[in-house]
Amino acid sequence: MKFAICDDTNLDLKNLESIIMEYSKKNNVPIELELYNDPRVLVNRVTYFDSKEFSVYFLDICMQENGIEIAEKIRTIDNEAIIVFATSSKDYAIDAFKVRATDYILKPLDKNEIFNLLDRILDKLGSSLKTSCKIKTIDHSIISVDIKNISCVESNDRRMIFHMNDKTELVSTSLRSKFLVSIPFEYDKYNFINCHSSYIVNMNQIKAISDYSFVMKNGMIVPISKRLLTAVKDVYIKYLIGE
Repeated sequence: MKFAICDDTNLDLKNLESIIMEYSKKNNVPIELELYNDPRVLVNRVTYFDSKEFSVYFLDICMQENGIEIAEKIRTIDNEAIIVFATSSKDYAIDAFKVRATDYILKPLDKNEIFNLLDRILDKLGSSLKTSCKIKTIDHSIISVDIKNISCVESNDRRMIFHMNDKTELVSTSLRSKFLVSIPFEYDKYNFINCHSSYIVNMNQIKAISDYSFVMKNGMIVPISKRLLTAVKDVYIKYLIGE
């Protein structure tokens, strides 16, 4: 899903970006951000292309073009988009809700407040944004699984084994193609990393890393291949520091 953030103060723009991306990583929710420090550019993007590509807008109000007016223009194109105002002034709260804003938050931004808001936004957006996938098991049942509850996925004897955070396992039907192609979700978008020819791991569920393995929070030890070791460590370190 795509978010647009518009704020003519670069420090505030980057701060909100950092909080949202931290939430994205911690919750395995794929969020794509576009940042605008000139509200006119965002308005032109949305109105000129008659665009509904953004699910959520975070708008400052006190800019060279008033954020309330920007929201009014967005509403002429998209009645369903979620609009949140993040501003330093309390004076526009009533006007904000006239354009059906989901929330009105005051600067300086509080990370916990933003995290709680994002939880509510995901609930409001509904099941299309929930992090789920369907797994066809060896008994031919089809089970819907929340991706963030998967600790790792293993390829073993032409089957995929989904190792869950609670230590349970789901075993898929026989693979008809290569392991990575057969995984029923875009694993790289959900902070999984391919650390071995037979494993991908959920980086949010890693407890520790040793020389050639990950220790997962559920106690499982997942090998890291020697060939991939340097690249895997680089990706994991960048994940830890929020890059």
